[in-house]
Amino acid sequence: MNILLSEALGLSPREMVCTVGGGGKTTMVLTLASEALAAHHPVVVTTTTKMGLNESSGLISVSGDNPLQENQAVRWIGKIEGERVLGRRKEEIDVFFSNFLGWLLVESDGARRRPIKAPADHEPAIPTQATVVVLNIGLDAIGKPIVDVAHRPEIMAKILRVNIDTPITPEMVASLVVHDLGGKRQIPDSSRFLLALTKCTEEREVFANQVIDILLEKREPPERAILIGQPGEVIKSEILM
Repeated sequence: MNILLSEALGLSPREMVCTVGGGGKTTMVLTLASEALAAHHPVVVTTTTKMGLNESSGLISVSGDNPLQENQAVRWIGKIEGERVLGRRKEEIDVFFSNFLGWLLVESDGARRRPIKAPADHEPAIPTQATVVVLNIGLDAIGKPIVDVAHRPEIMAKILRVNIDTPITPEMVASLVVHDLGGKRQIPDSSRFLLALTKCTEEREVFANQVIDILLEKREPPERAILIGQPGEVIKSEILM
């Protein structure tokens, strides 16, 4: 039986879901938008950073102050710069959400298509009214040197207290997830914090289970971990606390 991503994340009818971290953020947002559309549920997609001009999956792009379009799933954008679109300010996203009864899906971080990242001081750009924050980490990063696969590798190495050429292990992933300057950076206190381990194959599921086992021993782990295989394919969702 296929599990909908929205079910795996435990979404209620009204949520602001912010995706942060490495690879899989845009795919997650667009998958949730497709599920909302299929269920005739109100949905707006936006970003506080940038998205590809064509990363819309058929959504109608709007740029005004009020993105609502009756019976339509929309992408709420700012200016267009070449092949990229700029997003909206955190403050205006918060204002819009205060009167929105649906799913507001916000890509709130950038990783330059790397599977894992450590945030800089100004990252991620999460609106204060976010109800769910999903940290995305690609399992394809495990076993490879930080410098080869991480966005902001110097920051990641500093957080983990290792050299920049150190191969990434499940233990390092779990430590990054729960670190206040890593996976938990800038997350509002009122938000549910979830982990998505993406690009999960049969071989990589061993690594995913190791990450989960280590997180279960950590203080204040994410509420749950979701394993994602092919884009939008939920393999399992496990409650951690």
